[in-house]
Amino acid sequence: MRYLLLPVFFLVSYVIQAQISSTFNINTDGWTAPDANPAIAYSAAGGNPGGYVSGNPFIIVFGATTLYVPFYFVAPTLYYGNRSAYYNGTLRYDVQQSTTGGPNQYAEVSIANNLGIVLYYYPPVSNQPPAAPSWATYSVVLNNALGYWKTTNNPAGVAATEVQLQSVLADLANLSIRGLYRDANVNGRLDNVRFTPPIIINTQPTNATVCSGAITTLTTAASGNPTITYQWEIETSPSVWTNVTNTGGYSGATTATLTINTTGNFGAGNYRCRISGINVVDALTNSATLTVNFTAAPTTTGASRCGTGTVALSAAGGAAGQYRWYTVPTGGTAIAGQTNNTYTTPSLSSTTTYHVAINNGTCESTRTAVTATINTIPSAPTTTSAARCGTGSVSLSAAGGAAGQYRWYTVASGGTAIAGQTNNTYTTPSISTTTTYHVAINNGTCESTRTPVTATVNSLPTAPTTTGAESCLPGSVTLNATGGTNGQYRWYTVASGGTALAGETNNAFTTPVLSVTTTYYVAINNGTCESTRTPVVATIATPGCDNEPPIIEPVTSVTPIGGIITINMVDLISDPNDNVDFSTLTIISQPTSGATATIDGNFNLIINYQGMAFTGTENITLQVCDVFAACTQQVLSLEVVGDINVFTAISPNGDTRNDIFLIEHIEKFNDTRENRVSIYNRWGDLVWDGRNYDNTSVFFTGKSNNGSDLPAGTYFYKIEFPSGRPMQVGYLSLKR
Repeated sequence: MRYLLLPVFFLVSYVIQAQISSTFNINTDGWTAPDANPAIAYSAAGGNPGGYVSGNPFIIVFGATTLYVPFYFVAPTLYYGNRSAYYNGTLRYDVQQSTTGGPNQYAEVSIANNLGIVLYYYPPVSNQPPAAPSWATYSVVLNNALGYWKTTNNPAGVAATEVQLQSVLADLANLSIRGLYRDANVNGRLDNVRFTPPIIINTQPTNATVCSGAITTLTTAASGNPTITYQWEIETSPSVWTNVTNTGGYSGATTATLTINTTGNFGAGNYRCRISGINVVDALTNSATLTVNFTAAPTTTGASRCGTGTVALSAAGGAAGQYRWYTVPTGGTAIAGQTNNTYTTPSLSSTTTYHVAINNGTCESTRTAVTATINTIPSAPTTTSAARCGTGSVSLSAAGGAAGQYRWYTVASGGTAIAGQTNNTYTTPSISTTTTYHVAINNGTCESTRTPVTATVNSLPTAPTTTGAESCLPGSVTLNATGGTNGQYRWYTVASGGTALAGETNNAFTTPVLSVTTTYYVAINNGTCESTRTPVVATIATPGCDNEPPIIEPVTSVTPIGGIITINMVDLISDPNDNVDFSTLTIISQPTSGATATIDGNFNLIINYQGMAFTGTENITLQVCDVFAACTQQVLSLEVVGDINVFTAISPNGDTRNDIFLIEHIEKFNDTRENRVSIYNRWGDLVWDGRNYDNTSVFFTGKSNNGSDLPAGTYFYKIEFPSGRPMQVGYLSLKR
């Protein structure tokens, strides 16, 4: 796709807000088709109706492969300049093909500014115009609401923002409409291009408040289109709008002024007007609310509370702002500022009756009584806290109420009482930190304030770290521990229970003479709590005292998506003592991608990526031990890559971006590493070729085989694989 950048010089900035059209009834109206073969053609008859313009694609043949070069119809300068007023407007046009069939996928429309910023229009389904003599009309909305405008020439590209679309319209330098809709030698035809600005709403309807029986109006006005029609709508449920008709109390439903007769309390609600025109998206006015006042007395709901405080009373039957709250049934003055359907009393210590009416701005209803009831609060309970060492449950207690009246909470206020806990004792769940609970007394009507009660969890000292000792001959050894201070250590011969060894309270403990390996245990006691015990081994006369663990050599492997990696681990494992036990070879951590790793009977590591689309680098951890259970672990690195990825644009300008024709991963696969890449110009002439293309030593930089710079334009590539892999061909855009 090409577009022309024209220098524009502005002496005065102005915006023309009128429809621009091309009917082709006399000539091409200045439209071109730079990529058509031949250039744009004009027909005086056969259009929709009248004349039309048309074009055919360039055809390039590579042996059994035929390529059809897409072309676009390009608008004349009449359409260009500052078209920011056309945002939310519409581009409509008629299209016909000589024959129709299976569609290809290209941008339907592209627009660009003088800075070279291009936006592409991709609807969800590619257009496929009918064959002659039928015509299809397509409509493109000039806003970003549906995300069809893309910042790259790709239907899956990033959607253009409102700012990006407006910036291109403010300096429109190119407007192109698709001409080729099939991969075939098809004649594409264009007629009746219409570039229309949006409807402009000059007058918005405004809110109105009337008494029942009044006749009122809602008014709007719009411009910007030669034919404007109006349709008033009412919101029948949240965000659901229904057309108003000239029935009941309505008249003027399809004019700029809607008249509403509110007799019988009719017509209250939210209204808007839908404004339509020719070749343009409908415009909607702002919503306007019609409020119809009435004088029926409200219904009320009293409320109660426990103890002194405020009470929230409520009423119904009016709209916000219409309520008037009083302290007396007649006369007096309404409570200042209280005009909504709820009223929160001042702090009360006894039951009090209030009164409420509805005032529609003209009349006020009779007052309805509503009572704020004050109930007595029980006294708060007394409590007894408890403590423990380390994680576990704690038994708390309270007094002052009867069984069934207690309510235990985890928070000082709000929240929900702990289910089923209504007696004076409460056993906490297992807790690991000091936790404050709260308890109240509930007499069935009111609940007391809550009393805090603390379940103290004294921290267990951190278990010590230990260092064992070894003797190849029977004897005594010295075991060591760290983490406490001398006097805090407790040494044991059992993992739990039992009695600490008398007098052994320091960090070092010398065993009696031992003839066999023996495990001891040590804890830290801070005077309040004692840590868990840490085992420490006195090793005596074990085989392999001087043994060293095996060694696994690290290795990195590469596979394509869906491949299988096989690594013989026997070749990667060695042992200084030559006593490795290959039967202990195990997988410690599987690949994070979800691939399956196994070890077969010949100690081959097999990682299976079949059926997966994973790409990237991941690790797998293996472990092997020797006959003395001395083990070692090693992390192996795996790289999983996808299929080759052909980048179809090159701009060899030295900015390190797109400087070469990149064929990603071609050097990584057995069936693509040996290859031949050929580049042809649009006339099918070979301009460059290379064997065993690898993006580093063999690659195309926009130069021909004789080293000269090739001109910018569209080229074609062919990639052949001696392995039998299918040949790949396609377009390559060279920009300078």
